[in-house]
Amino acid sequence: MRDRYDEFQALGLDVLLVLCQKRGAVAKWLRSHPLPFPILIDDDRSRAKRWGAYILLSYDSIHIARPATFIVDPAGLLRYARISRHQLDPAPFDEILATRVSFGRLRG
Repeated sequence: MRDRYDEFQALGLDVLLVLCQKRGAVAKWLRSHPLPFPILIDDDRSRAKRWGAYILLSYDSIHIARPATFIVDPAGLLRYARISRHQLDPAPFDEILATRVSFGRLRG
């Protein structure tokens, strides 16, 4: 997301990152890796559980929130949801772009 942030902004998309990590660890990491968009902390994984991104146990992880991408339009409607299979499986930018284009047409 950081690498393509300017492209998201050019499309009129806001980025918000939700991290399922301990607050102190995130603060320490951000000191040397600042991000240009807001970050929310879900250290108890309650949001990840509610959004279906949490997995207690799998072949590659224990008690983890998988990367997920959600696009919500200006009216608050969910237009895109993708929960990755593993930590290194981000949502393809082309899918995000296609979603933005389709809901942009809906707005008129």
